[in-house]
Amino acid sequence: MSRRTGAISRIFVAVLSHGLALAGIAVLGAIATPASAIAKDYALCFGDESGDRSPNSGPMDKKGANAGKISADQRIAACTTIAEDDKETLRLRTRAYFYRGAARDDKQDWNGAIADYDKAIALDPKATSALFNRGTDWSNKGDYDRAIADFNIVISLEPSASDAYSSRGSAFLRKGEIDAAMLDFQQAIEADPQNGNAHTGLGTAWSKTGERDKAIAEYDKAIRIDPTDFIALVNRGLAYAARDEFDRAIADYDAALAVDPGSADAYANRSAAWIGKNDWARAIADANRAIELDAGMVDGYYARAVAWANKDNDDRALADFDKAIALDATDARAWLGRSLMRSRKGDSAGAAADCRKAIALDPKKTGSCDAGQDDAEVPPAETASKPDLTSLAKQLEATGRQVRSKEAAAQIRDALKQQVSGDVPGAIASFGYAISLDPDNAEAHYDRAVAAASQGDNALAASDCRRAVELDPQRAGACAALMAGGQTVPAAGTQDQAPQDQASARILVERAGARLAKYGVDGALLDFDKAIGLDPKNADAYLGRSRARTLKGDQAGAAADCRRAVELDPARSGSCDAVARKAAAAASGELAAGVANADHSDIAANEPAAVAPAETAGSAEPSASDDLSPADPKLAKLIDTSDPRVLVAVAKGDSFLHEENYDEAIQAYEEAIAIDPESPLAYFGRGKAFDGKKDFARAIADYDKAIAIIPDVAALLTRRGLAKGAAGDADGALDDCIKAIRLDPKASRAFFCTGAAWYGTGDPKRAIEAFSSAIEIDPKDAASYYGRGMARVDAKNYADAIADFDQAAKLDPHNPNYAAARKAATTAQQKGGMGGNSIVPSSKELAAFVDRGYAFYHKGKYDRAIAEFNKAMAIDPQDASPYVGRAIALVAKGRYDAAIKDYNKVIGLYPDYSDAYIGRSVAWTKKNQPDRAIADLSRAIELDANDAQAYFGRGGAFAAKGDYDRAIADFDQALKLDPKMTVAREGRELALAAKARTSGKIESGAATSAGSIPPAARAAFKKAQVLDNKNDYDGAIALYGKAIALFPAYRDAYVARAFASEIKGDYAYAIADYSQAIAIDPDIGDTYSDRGRVLSYQGDYDGASADYENAVRLDPTNARIYAGRGAFRMKLHEDTGALSDFEMVLRLDRNNVFGYSGRGTIRARKADYDGAITDLNQAIKLRPNFAAAYKSRSAVWAAKGDLKRAEADRKKALSLGAE
Repeated sequence: MSRRTGAISRIFVAVLSHGLALAGIAVLGAIATPASAIAKDYALCFGDESGDRSPNSGPMDKKGANAGKISADQRIAACTTIAEDDKETLRLRTRAYFYRGAARDDKQDWNGAIADYDKAIALDPKATSALFNRGTDWSNKGDYDRAIADFNIVISLEPSASDAYSSRGSAFLRKGEIDAAMLDFQQAIEADPQNGNAHTGLGTAWSKTGERDKAIAEYDKAIRIDPTDFIALVNRGLAYAARDEFDRAIADYDAALAVDPGSADAYANRSAAWIGKNDWARAIADANRAIELDAGMVDGYYARAVAWANKDNDDRALADFDKAIALDATDARAWLGRSLMRSRKGDSAGAAADCRKAIALDPKKTGSCDAGQDDAEVPPAETASKPDLTSLAKQLEATGRQVRSKEAAAQIRDALKQQVSGDVPGAIASFGYAISLDPDNAEAHYDRAVAAASQGDNALAASDCRRAVELDPQRAGACAALMAGGQTVPAAGTQDQAPQDQASARILVERAGARLAKYGVDGALLDFDKAIGLDPKNADAYLGRSRARTLKGDQAGAAADCRRAVELDPARSGSCDAVARKAAAAASGELAAGVANADHSDIAANEPAAVAPAETAGSAEPSASDDLSPADPKLAKLIDTSDPRVLVAVAKGDSFLHEENYDEAIQAYEEAIAIDPESPLAYFGRGKAFDGKKDFARAIADYDKAIAIIPDVAALLTRRGLAKGAAGDADGALDDCIKAIRLDPKASRAFFCTGAAWYGTGDPKRAIEAFSSAIEIDPKDAASYYGRGMARVDAKNYADAIADFDQAAKLDPHNPNYAAARKAATTAQQKGGMGGNSIVPSSKELAAFVDRGYAFYHKGKYDRAIAEFNKAMAIDPQDASPYVGRAIALVAKGRYDAAIKDYNKVIGLYPDYSDAYIGRSVAWTKKNQPDRAIADLSRAIELDANDAQAYFGRGGAFAAKGDYDRAIADFDQALKLDPKMTVAREGRELALAAKARTSGKIESGAATSAGSIPPAARAAFKKAQVLDNKNDYDGAIALYGKAIALFPAYRDAYVARAFASEIKGDYAYAIADYSQAIAIDPDIGDTYSDRGRVLSYQGDYDGASADYENAVRLDPTNARIYAGRGAFRMKLHEDTGALSDFEMVLRLDRNNVFGYSGRGTIRARKADYDGAITDLNQAIKLRPNFAAAYKSRSAVWAAKGDLKRAEADRKKALSLGAE
């Protein structure tokens, strides 16, 4: 009776099934299709496998000139003959429809392509290639909902299809569903960290949310993966330009243009960057080039118009604005620009008309130009003779990018400083820029209203105040004076006015605290000044201004204000110093939240509710028990005795920390440390910033310093515990977090930390208890629900785990980990959890190592997986579960003999465990020992006659022996047991074809000696070589076939025909011929290397890896084999292994061009540009016409910033035929 495994064996069976399928396909590739099928129509239709753009397709690597010779129309005609022939097999018809669709894609005939993919999908509803391409075409047509629907199906069929996730993310992005897009891009990256498109897409999504630092980080990753990623280079340039880093932006546009010199968009963007640098001549030159490349480029005309305007060439600027409007009459920018130009030339009527048009198209342009007389507003007393175009240039810089309120906040801070210093016109301009960045920012509108009123511009003041009240009705009181009479401080003395002024003053005092936290001291001072102007008897206003002046260093002014507050309200006596210190902390949201509400501090006791900005600042932050609370008497005293300069610097750091600007936060905290090297607040803040950067060692060091100064503070211990846990020190995390709980039994974060630490030590029961305690304290803690769910999965309590993941997702719907964990738990639950007849680890300790081993295995880290399984074996050498896991990992590494020993051990312990026989059969198959594989699979069938995988595997092994009748019988049985087993159906078709093709078993390799080859076969072979050398591959293939027909054991003929088929892109035929050559003589390493290369083109990376391993084993001194494996590993981004192979190539052959080229490419990936140039120079010296080396060197020059050399190499590569 078969022993079935539980959680571990389910992974095992899934892996075995995959490995067995790959092994079977590799063997079945040797059977291919019958000779009669090798017709020109098939070659035309299926020849260019590189055209397959499906998620599971092979590489886009045209191995010869054939692809260039075949037009899309030729392919369509060839595929039509096959697709519409009802007598063809369904599989071939499906492929024909697919390739006809791909050919129509090449013609951008999206509708025709979609129709073909529809037919392919109708024949095979699980044809992921067709579904993926159809989704792409729906996206090309702008029908994103249908595109998403197709990508959904692909993902359901292939959950690890990285390209499908990134393509769906792009569709969501174009629909404006940013959060959904980000989730998909993150999932794509998780599935394949080397998916550059996903990194670029995620960067674009971050950019659209205004998170430019995060966007740039993603673009950096995309460019490291592919230094020639045009979209990533352009987008990173836009992000740098948005940060006014124009030199960096220009460098990126330069690199993009080195990749695509014909991009009008890149020239237009670079023109905008030159405008940012006030380099009008270069801006005009780039705009000219953009227009030359694309006469309909609106941005090109617009950029050039702005540059001409700044050069005072109004006529040319007007002409370009005219052209931009003619091309796109809905572009408000162009109407605004032309309005300003017409105003400059004295055409007031035309300027007003254009201004009104700009505002009609984009109401945000209101106030940017003169729209003419309006009954509701008084025209300005003066009209500038030359309007300032700064805002116009700024608009151009921001084209295509979104910004968020925090950038506007920075502008507001600058404007408030200008206003305090007396530069009110400059402040008005800065407020205007803040409004252009964030049109719905009520603060910016109100502040500009105040500034405008102080300058007598009552019309602008009234307009801005109305807008501020629309956005924030609570500003109605503060705006009343401005809207009513246009005076900054209305005349007092009437009974009706006084209550209104007092109400306005109270609003200003309440708001000053928020300004203090968000916009700095200057903004708060303005509000307090205005409040005192409206209500000179408001003690809270004086007390608040005292605090703000303290932070500004104006001690005398602060003392005067505090005395006046006490005069107005004696209850304020004695509170001034403490309140001033507290005010500094109030600028930090985290620290202030506790300060304002400290129950027992004299600060709170003497602080009026109206002057509690900390509450406003703190309310926006989620409650977090891992942050410092001034309710702690130690901390309250610390704040009272701290140098105000330290508190200001810490507040500044906290502000940057909230915005995730970690480097700037660290700099601010270090300013505080320079003032007071014993400030625990500064060390605590810097520790959190290092946490944000995932620099846990430095975070722990800072927490150590803070704890040494103020020990026994729960928040500090919790933070350090979390950092230790993140760094892998679960025991250290436990020590700290348990201490924190003793100090504060209500610290939910400390319980979370303890739960995570117990989980890391492999104790799910204690982890569940700790997470439950955290949830009891804070029922809205999504992370604790997630942690408890993970621990319950380990305890096999899937139902409760799923409930926890659901609750976590409900509380935090934007975290993709929760949905992924739920899916995994649901899958485990559906598969039955732990069956009663299972091989399971004998202890929890052993199970922890086994589970970690599988985790490393699934990440492709086979050596680390094996190390974990070894640890499990050391605990109990007679426990079978780690041997099963290690055997799977050994097969993945190509160590088949070692894997067989492990399977032997498992079978010795459990002789009736059928899955072990299946696993061992995979290893025998990889070793090209089909008889032993058949024996193992037969035993598995004896133990479990309903195992379709066993029949499929045995069918493949019989086919490898040439016993096609028995192979067909096994495939039939596999399909009877599992009608949806596509690989078995394909195997059956190939076996039938091979049976028709060969009449008997190929003779042994001994018969292939030169003397045994018939003269007629040798003559046909020589004629074929002549045609081969003339690139007449079809003729050569026909004659090689004739030679084989005359002598079926003609190994060299099989190899030569395989080469010709490979050049034509007929990879299936090539693999079949290489396999026949290996069957004739299995001891020639080059043949395995050649077959591995072609298998990699088809995406069979496991098969390719096995072939390269066999090649190296058989011929360990063959440089050509190492070069092939190095290229294969480089393709998979296994750079360390690839570099080792290329080093071996050069040790064996110092003049091997591929060794230098490959090593140069790897060095470039590792940013060793000088080393890369040296290697590529040598490759070019050895082979002066090596196009690929020139192309690679061009990318390296571009990365080094040497664009002149990059362009020269790019042109040389193109001249040599590079694509």
